[in-house]
Amino acid sequence: MESSAARTSDILTVAGVSVTIEDVKGLGEICRVPADQAPQAISAAKQAGFDFMIDLHGIDTGEGVEVVYHLRSLAAREEVIIKATLAYGGTLVSVWATYPAALTPERECAEMFGLFLDGHPNPKRLLTIEGGQPPLLKSTRLRTVEEARNR
Repeated sequence: MESSAARTSDILTVAGVSVTIEDVKGLGEICRVPADQAPQAISAAKQAGFDFMIDLHGIDTGEGVEVVYHLRSLAAREEVIIKATLAYGGTLVSVWATYPAALTPERECAEMFGLFLDGHPNPKRLLTIEGGQPPLLKSTRLRTVEEARNR
């Protein structure tokens, strides 16, 4: 039987999205797409029956911010992970119109990793102050407990 990632790869290819499948130990198969094609990939996955967004989050890889979309098909009982790597300070194009569940996670991801958010109806900050450093970037220096006490 074809894996859900392989099936999704076929769906994305037909939709004109460049995709590669990576087998990650402990996670399974992951579909990697170019950042500029991520919204198109997410839309194609939704049309193919992946009707539920489980999660959207970011990872600082040291070379950019990897945005991870974890999707599920409730009818087929399948899941797929789609990843797209953005440059630091890049633009995360909102997929909230496709998956309304992305509204808050997109804001969190953009804020925590210093990304710009495009096409979101309310791109305001949720957790940090204006002008603060993105706290989840590896390059952000956080104060130690001792430094905070000595302030």
